[in-house]
Amino acid sequence: MRKNDRQLLIKQLILDHDISTQEELLNYLKVEGVHATQATISRDIKELNLVKTPVTGGKTKYTLYQSNQTSKNKLEATITDRVTGITRVEFIVILKTLKGNANAVSALIDDMSFPEVISTLAGHDTVVIFSHNAKEAEKIFDYLGEHASKSIMNY
Repeated sequence: MRKNDRQLLIKQLILDHDISTQEELLNYLKVEGVHATQATISRDIKELNLVKTPVTGGKTKYTLYQSNQTSKNKLEATITDRVTGITRVEFIVILKTLKGNANAVSALIDDMSFPEVISTLAGHDTVVIFSHNAKEAEKIFDYLGEHASKSIMNY
C-alpha cells in the first residue's frame, strides 16, 4: 500500500476508533490488510501530526492536531511565496513553483478538498490541477491567482 493511502486509512481509523497505542493502530491496520512496521507507523504518526488527547476513564487516544494556522491560510501563504506562474487551459490549471515545492503546494490544495478539483498531479516544480470543466477550473484559477503575483498569470 502506498504511503498516502496508508496515512488516509490511519486518519479514518483514529476517527472511527479510540486508538491509544501504536500497537493498537498496527492491529487495526492488519485487520484492514495493511502490514507495516512500528517504525513506519511512528513516522506516519509524526507526519500526520497525531497527538494523544484524554478520553473518559483517564485514558488517551490519538487525534489529529489542529494547528492555529488554517489550511486556507497555509495554502494562500504558500501560493504567495512559492508559485512562480499560473496558467489555465480549458479544465486544467497549471502552477509553476520554485524547484522542489510542487509536492507541498499540491498537498495543500488536496487538503482543502475544493469541490472544483478532481485531482492534482505534482512534479518537481509543476502542479497540474484537474477540474470537471472549464468553469470550475476558472474558479480555482481565480482563487489561486488572487494570491499569486498578477504579473505571473497567463491566460
